[in-house]
Amino acid sequence: MKAILLILGSGILTIGIFLLIFANFTLGNLLTFILGAFFMLWGIFEERIKELTEKGVLKYVKYAFLTLLCAGLLLVSFIAAYGSSDNATYKEDAVIVLGAAVRGEQVTLPLQYRLDKAIEYHKKNPDALIIVTGGKGLQEDVTEAYAMEKYLISKGVAKDKIIKEEMATSTEENMAFSKEIADRLFEEDYSVLVITNRFHILRSVTMAKNAGFLRVTHMGAPLQWYNLISCYLRESLALLKLWVIG
Repeated sequence: MKAILLILGSGILTIGIFLLIFANFTLGNLLTFILGAFFMLWGIFEERIKELTEKGVLKYVKYAFLTLLCAGLLLVSFIAAYGSSDNATYKEDAVIVLGAAVRGEQVTLPLQYRLDKAIEYHKKNPDALIIVTGGKGLQEDVTEAYAMEKYLISKGVAKDKIIKEEMATSTEENMAFSKEIADRLFEEDYSVLVITNRFHILRSVTMAKNAGFLRVTHMGAPLQWYNLISCYLRESLALLKLWVIG
């Protein structure tokens, strides 16, 4: 057990340090670092912790913690499974591609994966309009929507098929502002496809429906392996907040 905790902790801690140094600062990256440090400390003091939690109140604290850990793993599994179950019909009226971090004017790899999925879909349904949504973050030089449009055009998508939404700073605003655009463009009975990374699909579809979209399908894009822990940690907390607070 001690060896497993130390190996797990050192691996996650290394990823957390890498992300904090080389990627944009996010809550998920910080949580990855904290989780790695937690498992490392658990491994170092594993024998002492085991002694302290064999009886008394701490025994029940241990059971409660292990229960929460299992519940967290189940939640992550559910998020991953939902995000992997694409249900695009290729008859949607519009595609909503959610923004993600950009560096300078260049899309980052997670955002590129989303845009590549949109291009893949566009080849099968070229009539659908593509709404790229995302404002300008604190560490960004241009709006995410601008960088997304630039990337799509460079890959051969016609400019008149792309609509920029450049004000949104959250998933909730992505959907609310995209709904305003779609309502102006289409008749009442229209359908939209949501494209984002797989970890983000469940919350995005939920917020799309909360924003008033009636016919919503989804398509998930992949993610680099080293971002999985960060993104699923952050997404789990965001989903819990959405379900509890709204």
